[in-house]
Amino acid sequence: MDLLSIAFYLSVLTYYLGVLIYMLPIPIYGLKKWAPQLMVDGVFSAILVFSYSLIMWLIHYFSGILGSDWNMYSEWLLKEINTVVGVILLFKAIGISLSSMGLSFLANSLLSPLISSLTYLLVFLLTVSTLVYALYTLSHTLIAVGLVLHSIPFRITRSSGAMLISVVIIFSIGVPLMPSFIDLISNNVVEQINENKYGIVYADLIVTDLVNNGISYSVIEFRGTDQNLLARYLANVVGYVDSSDIDKGIPSEKTCVSIDIVGYKYSFIITPKDLVEKKNDKLVLPIKLNNVISIKPLHYMVFMGFHGNVSMVSITKSSGTIIVNSTTEYVLLLILPIEDDGKILLDNSSIEPNDVVEYKWDNINFKAYKYIVSAGNHTISYEVRGNYCSKPVIDEVYYTRDTLGISIDKPVYFINIVSSLIYRIFIGPIVYVSILFTTSTALAKLLGGSSSKIARIVVTGV
Repeated sequence: MDLLSIAFYLSVLTYYLGVLIYMLPIPIYGLKKWAPQLMVDGVFSAILVFSYSLIMWLIHYFSGILGSDWNMYSEWLLKEINTVVGVILLFKAIGISLSSMGLSFLANSLLSPLISSLTYLLVFLLTVSTLVYALYTLSHTLIAVGLVLHSIPFRITRSSGAMLISVVIIFSIGVPLMPSFIDLISNNVVEQINENKYGIVYADLIVTDLVNNGISYSVIEFRGTDQNLLARYLANVVGYVDSSDIDKGIPSEKTCVSIDIVGYKYSFIITPKDLVEKKNDKLVLPIKLNNVISIKPLHYMVFMGFHGNVSMVSITKSSGTIIVNSTTEYVLLLILPIEDDGKILLDNSSIEPNDVVEYKWDNINFKAYKYIVSAGNHTISYEVRGNYCSKPVIDEVYYTRDTLGISIDKPVYFINIVSSLIYRIFIGPIVYVSILFTTSTALAKLLGGSSSKIARIVVTGV
């Protein structure tokens, strides 16, 4: 309120300076013509000072009519920042992968300049956003300062004051509408990346069982929090997935991982970036299932409802003996291709299965022997006979290529992503800010910044 008082006193001073010049007994036209101008300026500045609350109300009123919402603008800004940062991290991850493949020249010549451009783009976006937020949060003070400048006699800073008031009014109303303008004039080249919130890491997968053997031909799926499929890979005969290929990769943020072992699925939530390990100069995501024993390819023993611990006695390629100590009753499954056979010994005695289930998984016929084992300490021996092994055919989904839609075979796509971001976050905002600035200049003229016409109409009615 001190600034408004100063502005009012300056407007009064301007008015009385005009009266004083009127009364001077000096017949100098060049001096006398200032008298009515000063009087009109003083009255008009005083009217603007008394209209301070009205100006703030008009900003709020027109913002409501036009749908200006600073919260929505903040959400859009955060979304765009996350998009740029996500693309930078994606390009860096791809660059690291290319370097590990001996293609560092491609990473340096193609991706490094694009990453630099995105970094400058991010700095520009944050700088502009800081400025417009300063205009919004300091709007009350800036308008008061503009009124002070508007009221200084002899129009020394009148144009600056009118422009400052206009800029605050127009930008406070118009800036939150920027996302709608940009969406209107831009395309969706980066829509998939914009919607991707799971990041990326280039790491191989290794799925192991209770005794640290690789689980052959397991199917690993990564799904988002909304259960949308992000990636699907088939492990090889030793449970290994080469997912560090440039077209593959896996999500780095919290996702739901599902392991399918010939029709039996195990799901859990993990954050891959926190679990990856470096082995032999490669990143590996280890996944261990403590209720599965992989006897040999497509031959498994599975514990269901098991609570306890297992210790190993002996393991061979087709048989083994383990000691199981469980606090609860559990189900033991022996899963085999239907052409093969197997048996279970409980405490060195042969037992018959409680049930046998036959089913088909990926055009391979399986059977599952079901045994119900009581709680307590038991010695379990197993043996399988037969050597059936047929690699399943699974429709794999590559995370980088299929989900993100990016392939190193199409390097122009990387350039299109950066071009689209520059168009959306640099060119679009500059065009929109230019429109707002032009509007502010026009409003400044109405406020007497460079023309006194509006002031004369308001004060004299002529």
